[in-house]
Amino acid sequence: MPAAVASARSQLARLDALTACGPDAFLLDLELEQAPPDFAPGAFAMLSPGHGGGPVIARPFSVYDRLDERRLRFLIQVLGRGTRHLCALVPGDAVQITVPLGNGFEVAPAGEPVVMVAGGVGSAPFLMYAQRRIAAGAAADTHFLFGARSADRLYDQDAFAALDMPMHTATDDGSSGYHGNLVQLLTDLLERAQLPAEARFCACGPEGLLHAFATFARARGLRAELSLETYMGCGFGVCNACPIPTEPSGPLGHWPWARTCVDGPVFALSSIRF
Repeated sequence: MPAAVASARSQLARLDALTACGPDAFLLDLELEQAPPDFAPGAFAMLSPGHGGGPVIARPFSVYDRLDERRLRFLIQVLGRGTRHLCALVPGDAVQITVPLGNGFEVAPAGEPVVMVAGGVGSAPFLMYAQRRIAAGAAADTHFLFGARSADRLYDQDAFAALDMPMHTATDDGSSGYHGNLVQLLTDLLERAQLPAEARFCACGPEGLLHAFATFARARGLRAELSLETYMGCGFGVCNACPIPTEPSGPLGHWPWARTCVDGPVFALSSIRF
């Protein structure tokens, strides 16, 4: 059994705060009854309203920040029934949480450059990643590229801007930073030698962005990792609802399909057919 699944605990948490973040997202702060064990950036939790009136199946969300031992923050975009029910809660309400789940990102050691590529709420795995890199003294070699349709959907941008690391934004409408998408920004920065091509590239965001990034990374021979935003049923490998085909020549090639919830959600691009 993967270590994250073995250490995961399901418990009731108390909603501590719910803060609007852009036109269609919010920050959800939970205080847990029991402190979860340490986990990697990009590990996720399954969340559902504790009153039992929400969707039967919990929804997966990357842990955005660990505020202290028992308080976790999540960045959630309102997209469907599950997120609407969570958004309707008020401070003091109970939330059912199972955490930590998934493998998360292995934080690259100081001295190895990292480029984080985030679209919209795909920034969720990268706040903790950046914090750990900066704590290790690797701020100058930690680059953050943040893209969205418009400036108001660069969710919680100030939290990243406050960190001591190089940061670039891109918006489809040109309202913030580079006028274009993230792959276009990435192309521009690499061609102008503003990013190190030998870096470890980590990406998370909408499926369209991830497919475009994967195609670009393969064409350029970049060392790349993806955090997939796959639909999940259970979050711990029982329902087999989140398969991703593996690359036969890669490290997961002993089996034609991997489960995103336990083998991921973070995968080396070389290990999956995506």
